[in-house]
Amino acid sequence: MCISTFLGCVQNKTEEKQTASSSSTENGGSHYEQLASLPFESGYPTEENSSKILADELYFQRATQVYLWALPAVNMYAMKEGLGKTFGEGYNVISVFEKRLKPNTVITTPNSDVIYALGFADLSKTGPLVLDVPPMLQGLLDDYWHRPLQGPKRPDVTHFLGDIGFPGPDKGKGGKYIVVPEGYKGKVPDGYFVYTSKTNGVFIFQRGFFKSVDNLEPGVKGVEGIKVYPLEGEAKPMDFQHASDIDSYALFSHDASYFEMLDRFIQSDKVDDVDPYMHGMLAAIGIKKGKKFSPSPHEKELLDKAAETAWRMAKNISANFDEEKDGIWWKDRKWVAHAHTKLDDFMHTLLDEEFRDRETGHVDVNAKVHMYVNHYSISTGMMSSIVGLGAKYGNAYKDSDGNYLMGENTYKITFLLPTRTNESLGSNRVSIGPSALVYYAGDKFSGGAVVQNYWSLGGTGINKVNLFSCQYIAYYNLPEGWFLESNTTAQANWLADQGQEWFIPIGGGGGKTFKIGDGKLFYCATAQLFYNAVKPDIVGDWEAVLQFQIIF
Repeated sequence: MCISTFLGCVQNKTEEKQTASSSSTENGGSHYEQLASLPFESGYPTEENSSKILADELYFQRATQVYLWALPAVNMYAMKEGLGKTFGEGYNVISVFEKRLKPNTVITTPNSDVIYALGFADLSKTGPLVLDVPPMLQGLLDDYWHRPLQGPKRPDVTHFLGDIGFPGPDKGKGGKYIVVPEGYKGKVPDGYFVYTSKTNGVFIFQRGFFKSVDNLEPGVKGVEGIKVYPLEGEAKPMDFQHASDIDSYALFSHDASYFEMLDRFIQSDKVDDVDPYMHGMLAAIGIKKGKKFSPSPHEKELLDKAAETAWRMAKNISANFDEEKDGIWWKDRKWVAHAHTKLDDFMHTLLDEEFRDRETGHVDVNAKVHMYVNHYSISTGMMSSIVGLGAKYGNAYKDSDGNYLMGENTYKITFLLPTRTNESLGSNRVSIGPSALVYYAGDKFSGGAVVQNYWSLGGTGINKVNLFSCQYIAYYNLPEGWFLESNTTAQANWLADQGQEWFIPIGGGGGKTFKIGDGKLFYCATAQLFYNAVKPDIVGDWEAVLQFQIIF
């Protein structure tokens, strides 16, 4: 999990918040009143000026909505162009922030707690692209509309979405991946994890990890272990550009040049078949595949104003995202949930990887705008809190009093460690299933087992539960309060990937029951050691259990 705070540096905390109001016309009426009362007769405008005002407003409104809708793509293309201008372009070029991200790199979500590595490829130039992914990597693959690439099927019939490495099908062991364009009919070699891209452009994003800021080398070596090359033809040597100390600018603008960048993307890639209505909006402001984008001076002025307005709208959504329905983690704090969640549920999201409502399939437009005006990259892992797999974010724009976070202030963050009673450690789904108990109690030996299987009522994907458990208990009593025991739980997650379902520990230990002084209480101390004979890849080979109990 990553925790981010956004600090402003312009508005003074003591300033009064400006009140948003409709722009006024000379006669005192609002802008909207003017539009609504323009003279019409028999369904036609009666004044030439009315027609011009409405045409300008329509162009402005369409441009404003296009700006908001296209944020995922222009965010991506700004990184591609900005980093490409500074460090070079090509499938083999990876910008590696070997000393972590610093203020001289202007980019969204500039976290400094990992080693970042960013690459950009073009399938129209390379054809199917192979990635040799090293072990112990966390990475993802997005297309240029910021949609995670669809990968192999999981046992629950869903697909891996974007993730490679730990959260991907190689489970951190490393493997060969191949990225093909949508509709590809060619042959794919055996043994490759196949990912499909809807755009020619492919974003290759990696994260490298380190244990100490005094030694970043493990993280750098991790991301520089990847190899990217075409399936066919000569492979260029990898070019890892160290970027931490070099000034670079990878942000999109909020003036008319935003639309010029959007046009460069549209012209450079294939026609997207998703959301044809909004592509019609693009065409209505002059952006269309194969057509030169040449707005008139007046249209460019409107595009300037539309971009400034839309950017402010997006920033306003973000700054007040804690007021969105299901937009916060905890009701008494201001930490916001990018993909929406129920209160106190850090394990699940109400939106999917494309910010669509999991029940209706409709895009949550505010959540998507919030994501891509301030952040980049998406995959299933980026929305997950599973230790060793996930990288879910918690963001804050306000302090505990509801004031915007400002750069000139100093803030304190209080961390509360969750306990086993915290529902975020469970599935947060009502589950039912049968249980059975078998137990024998004798003078020397006691033992038994509790067998259970639970199924969730509702939920899909990561929100679904189908879990088997068998807790087995065996005791053998020895003289003077000593005993031998084996007390542990074997589990099977039937929804996990093939080969990752079972967790079976084998082992045991011993302990002693005793009193201290002349007190009436008894105490019990035990120590056990287990070898995990069958386990998911993310679990270690051994575990030790130490217990101390007070017996009333």
